[in-house]
Amino acid sequence: MLVVAVVLGCIMGFAAHRASICTVRAVAEVMSARSAHMFAGVGRSWLWVWAVTFAFLWLVPAAAGVNGWALTGLALLGGLAFGLGAALNGGCAYSTMARLADGEGAMLIAIVGFAAGTAAFVTLIDGQWLSRPVRAPVLLSAITAWSLVLALGFGVWAIYEAVRLWRTREPGASLRDLMVARRYRLSTAAMLMGVTGAALFLLFGPFGYTATFELLIERAFGTGVAPPSTTRWLLLVAVLAGMLISTLLRGSFKLDLRPQPTWLLNFLGGMLMGFGTALAPGGNDALVMYGIPTLSPYALPTYLALIAGVAAGLLLLRAFMGFQPKAEFRNDVFIADSWTRPMPGDATPAGKR
Repeated sequence: MLVVAVVLGCIMGFAAHRASICTVRAVAEVMSARSAHMFAGVGRSWLWVWAVTFAFLWLVPAAAGVNGWALTGLALLGGLAFGLGAALNGGCAYSTMARLADGEGAMLIAIVGFAAGTAAFVTLIDGQWLSRPVRAPVLLSAITAWSLVLALGFGVWAIYEAVRLWRTREPGASLRDLMVARRYRLSTAAMLMGVTGAALFLLFGPFGYTATFELLIERAFGTGVAPPSTTRWLLLVAVLAGMLISTLLRGSFKLDLRPQPTWLLNFLGGMLMGFGTALAPGGNDALVMYGIPTLSPYALPTYLALIAGVAAGLLLLRAFMGFQPKAEFRNDVFIADSWTRPMPGDATPAGKR
């Protein structure tokens, strides 16, 4: 089972890296291009999660009895803080790991900031200024009577979507060509991440890597929280390994540890992301991959607060630093944004994959 977990985690990381998944890019796309290709990809990933989940729940109804988190004002504040931090950092949970795999030293600074933000949360908890997130049943358990109908409905959609992806691929492209494509379509990444994310959640429970890292830091401060399980650590490493495999295969790895003034923003952004992850709990990875799909009470409102935080952060960067957020997509493929360095071969427009 651990081998299965590692393989699924690697596939998820590889797909996220090849499609350049990032909530900050999604908001920047809406602000600059008035389109929502990235958000549409996120929505498709939920449909894939539900296609797998409802089929499983029809076979094993007891699996619906999982816990989520209650909707509170602190959870919304956590989402807002995480989103603001992600904007200042120039990358959300997915993008931070992907750029770290590409060799960007700024993302190491963001991770140090993340640890500092978690430490601030622990200090406020110790001083009884804050309370911890509250557990609550997920609403998924309330609709298990409809699991067969929902499984059939989402199953039909999944077959249609898989056929559509194959028929609209680049003419003459084989399965191998699609697997090693330098950039993945958002729709392709949504399928791979949705299926692997659902399988990981059903087999191993919550696995968000932001929450895993946050729990480790809390444990280091002796707060008494249970340490992350071995499986969760393996999944964290597997997702990062999948991203590293992706960057090495396409030759985009370039170690850059030269200090930059903007590293202060990465540190501050990382602090807010760490604080928000502890408060919500979880970053956008946890919200997208299992919080919203399981209909956890806090998930969708917190994700909307996170999006608002990203938008506020980008507006602040534009007002005070003259930064123009931009994210360009073509044929369901990410092309470029205002943060990351160009990938080798970007002079040639990306084709559909």
